Amino acid sequence: MICVDASVAVKWILDEDRSDRARALFRAAERGGSDIVAPPLLPFEVTNVLRQRTRAADGLSLAAATALLDRFLTLPIAIHRSDDLHLRALALAHAFGLPAAYDAHYLALAEDLGCELWTDDERLWRRAEPHVPWVRRLSTFSMPIEG
Repeated sequence: MICVDASVAVKWILDEDRSDRARALFRAAERGGSDIVAPPLLPFEVTNVLRQRTRAADGLSLAAATALLDRFLTLPIAIHRSDDLHLRALALAHAFGLPAAYDAHYLALAEDLGCELWTDDERLWRRAEPHVPWVRRLSTFSMPIEG
């Protein structure tokens, strides 16, 4: 089982830096039979990223953003919530000096489920990594050798 945040999940549907690594991580999880999990806020964050892309001058059309969101919503991501997810996220955000508690929800869920959290958010990784060994940077994911 792996937990992913929006900085990774959005790369499954958009072409960005390290989208190749995010997609390889997704395929590796599928091939290995690992569940991909996230807190309830993941679809909200992905929707917001797509909305922001429609606002750019050379950005996505609403139709394109809608199609991408439809594709994202069909991905096999198990949305998990625990009774104390918000309380634990608040505590972790405070402990790690995070400016907002949103990202701490991913940390709290991965901690609760005992799995790795994959992120491409460098600030989150820098703040969490000294305290928890299960946060992984997407940039360190080993790309499989295609044969």
